[in-house]
Amino acid sequence: MSTISADECEYIDMEWYGVDRQGNIAVFCSGGKGNLPKFVCENIERADALIDYFAEMGKNTSSILIFSQTKCVEQAAMDFSEKGLYYFDADDDTKPENCNFHEFYTKHAYPKKPLKYEQLPRYIKESLKNNFMEIENFSLVNTIHVKHAYT
Repeated sequence: MSTISADECEYIDMEWYGVDRQGNIAVFCSGGKGNLPKFVCENIERADALIDYFAEMGKNTSSILIFSQTKCVEQAAMDFSEKGLYYFDADDDTKPENCNFHEFYTKHAYPKKPLKYEQLPRYIKESLKNNFMEIENFSLVNTIHVKHAYT
C-alpha cells in the first residue's frame, strides 16, 4: 500500500471520490492545489482503482452545469455528472480566462439523477467505505472545505 506524501500533495493533480450521508457520490478534482483528505492520501492504489472504475462507467443521466466554465473543465464536469456524480473542482471559475485554484472545492455540475453508493458493485463499495464525508447532501452545498491529510 503506497501513500501520497505531504510534499506530493503540493503539486499532484488528483481526482478523488467522496460519499455524503445520503449516499450520493462526488468527484473532486484538486488541480494540485485543493486539499486532499486522509482517506485519499493513505492508499494511492485504492484511489487509483476508483479512478479506473469511474473512468469506465457509462453515462446514465443528464448533467446540469451551474455556470459556464473553460471548455476543458466544462467537458469534465459534464462527463462526470452524466455518470451520476456531483462534480467539484478546486478551480472556482472566477477567472474564466485562466484557472483560479483554491484549497476548497466548488461545485460545477450535478446529475439530474444521482448515482447512489448502494447501487455500486460490492468491490467498489468496499473501496469507497472510507470515503464518507461529513456532508449531509452534496446537492445542498456549493463549496466544500476539506481538511488536509497532513494538518
